Amino acid sequence: MQNDVFTPCSKVLRCLKAFAAEEAAQGTLEYALATMAILSIVLGIAAIWRAAEAGVLARLVERATSHVLGGSGLFDIALY
Repeated sequence: MQNDVFTPCSKVLRCLKAFAAEEAAQGTLEYALATMAILSIVLGIAAIWRAAEAGVLARLVERATSHVLGGSGLFDIALY
């Protein structure tokens, strides 16, 4: 008879343990996702920094200017 009394309690304890494990797993996943997002941002900023340092961005700006189109006079001013 006593086993019947403790059986619901043991089921509740198992449910609570499973819930706690699920919460811990969710926290771990959220931590991993946040870490990957921050790492991606840092690596992206580092890549932009390296490109700027190597002059890649300056070359892109030079190529994008109106002067490479061979414009002169009014056409050059209009594109500026």
